[in-house]
Amino acid sequence: MNRTKLAANLPLFYVYSFLNSFILDRAIWMLFLVSQGFSLTEIALIESAYHCTIFLLEVPAGYVADRYGKRVSLLMAEVAGVMSSGLLLAGGHASILVAGFILGGLVGTFRSGATSALIYETLKQLGKEKQFKRYNSQLSAVMLVTLGISGVAGGALSDIGWAWVYAGKILLSALTFAVVYVLTEPLDSAEGAGEGKEAYSFRKQLRLAYEFGRTNLSFASLCLYGAVLYSMSWSVAFYSQVVFQSVALSNQRIGLVNGLETWLSAAVAAVAFIGERRLGQKGTIVVAGIGYMISLCLFSMSGDAKSAVACFFLMAVVISYLEPLMEAYLNELLPSPIRATMLSVFSMMISVGMMITFSVIGFLADRTNVSTALQEVLIVWVPVCLVCIGWAVKRTEKRSGSE
Repeated sequence: MNRTKLAANLPLFYVYSFLNSFILDRAIWMLFLVSQGFSLTEIALIESAYHCTIFLLEVPAGYVADRYGKRVSLLMAEVAGVMSSGLLLAGGHASILVAGFILGGLVGTFRSGATSALIYETLKQLGKEKQFKRYNSQLSAVMLVTLGISGVAGGALSDIGWAWVYAGKILLSALTFAVVYVLTEPLDSAEGAGEGKEAYSFRKQLRLAYEFGRTNLSFASLCLYGAVLYSMSWSVAFYSQVVFQSVALSNQRIGLVNGLETWLSAAVAAVAFIGERRLGQKGTIVVAGIGYMISLCLFSMSGDAKSAVACFFLMAVVISYLEPLMEAYLNELLPSPIRATMLSVFSMMISVGMMITFSVIGFLADRTNVSTALQEVLIVWVPVCLVCIGWAVKRTEKRSGSE
């Protein structure tokens, strides 16, 4: 492996993170569906179908990344991205729009495990895997800044016409494809970390993944903790569009709020690895979990635009601190031959959580409103989250003691 070519991946990861995160409809996709005549219950069903697609295809997509290469998986994601945005641009019939959104789930499956695994394997081959937290914090900051810019851009473009939003997404997928094409695949990733091609038969891959997940309770506890936290966080982030609209914010202002939120989150993500040096893994798990619960409860009780936006910012800060560190914690536990597959398992667990939380909130919100629905859901979700925090902390302590 040419180390010079492999080292060239590092700056390209920043370019990829920028393009990959320029999601023009990130802050307004629910408003797009509402404008097309969908109810919140119907949108909840569409979102559930989206995450059901992810659930079914995550592990096969992770296998593709581990067997054929992370780069191949990311290239396939961009092809699917062009197709998804093309259907949404064509529009017309409700079935075409639903198909476009569900196909977007395929994009996520090809990216989810492959992206983090490609970065970690590149650093590992260069002898820099201990710097993953720093690199991932910086890449997360780039991602969040980009999301902020794209949120503002998407809101402005939607006021002109929704076609501009999805034509822009097609162009961004094409540019991202070009960047991924020039990346170099790490040797371990391409050749199975010395375990031979036999390790990459799908049946054996599933068996290895199952055995690892069953025996490594540290990984299992972190996955469950992250899935419970992220599924609620992502659901609330989407439903916040409806909350902001209910307090008389325009599409452009909703895009601006999401832009400001991501810029604030970017600053936190960029220095997350510094905060983790003081708190450690156990402290990070507790602070992030309890902090998000408190801020979410406050958000559900906010009655005006100022308090809703302030609580929204607080939730985003807590999650943006955790996300780059969670990836590091998981990668540190994973062997190279099944890295992308197991990261896909984590994404699959988040999708299961999303199917539950997003659907329940949507059904309840159609009968009352989003804020009331959140308050009702929190009665069950908070105790579940507390149990997950406790288990993750316990496994962290045991792992530290065994080391």
